Amino acid sequence: MTGNSLENTFEVVRSSVVAFASKVVRRERPQFPEIIGTGFVVDPCGVVATNRHVIDALQALPRHPNRNEPSAFCILPTSIQRSGDQRHMGTLFVGIRGYHVLESFVPAGPYYGQGLPDFGFIQLEVQQLPALKLSEEEFSLRVGMPIATAGFPLGTDALLIYEKISQVMPFLRHGVVSSVLPFPCPYPHGFTIDVMGQGGASGSPIFLADRPIAVGILHAGFPGTNITYGVPSTLLAKGLEECLKSSPPDLTGVPTLADLVARSERNDILTWEPFRAERPPEAG
Repeated sequence: MTGNSLENTFEVVRSSVVAFASKVVRRERPQFPEIIGTGFVVDPCGVVATNRHVIDALQALPRHPNRNEPSAFCILPTSIQRSGDQRHMGTLFVGIRGYHVLESFVPAGPYYGQGLPDFGFIQLEVQQLPALKLSEEEFSLRVGMPIATAGFPLGTDALLIYEKISQVMPFLRHGVVSSVLPFPCPYPHGFTIDVMGQGGASGSPIFLADRPIAVGILHAGFPGTNITYGVPSTLLAKGLEECLKSSPPDLTGVPTLADLVARSERNDILTWEPFRAERPPEAG
């Protein structure tokens, strides 16, 4: 695949980036669901990659007090549509069918990373989604290579300006790979980028600046610095393979993205079902 501009790369990547949110309300006048973390589609059948600690936070959310339903859900962007001189983009609130995290991890060779790498997978109640390709090549991470990341740093707060919802798209940020762990090698156990990590951005894809290929997933950072750690896509790809093998997605009755878009009505008023509860655990 030939190289491309970051602008064009982002146009492809952003359709795969999602936010995970909660119906739990902790604001007096909530204008938008509270975003817990970011994720990105890695398989068209509706499998999304995110961090293990984001999954832990979503599963720890209180259930609906009346219907005993989970309060975690996914915010899925739609494509930008043009109607005459106007353009519009919608968001779909999609349910979660299940979670998959590694119960054990056996590296193929010398390994100096986390005992259980900080990633997992979430099965959504929708299929036929645009998936982001994961790089599985050796030496796919090199110090100094241009990268970008897209997600929701600061969660919902960064979307709320001018006393209203002013943005629904993920933030694009870019930089370089600043280190490879433990040193440059074919299959490193981690890497850092010079982009500040902030709560809500956990689970964001880290991808090539000139091609829509993920080389890792944003994992954690030192507060107040631009030293942010990522888990390499080579580990993520092996985890995805295990996930699909051990827990094949059951798509019985699961609508396609096109079905959901066709059934949804354009509405300028946000409708969702918030409820009061204790503040959810922080992620990110």
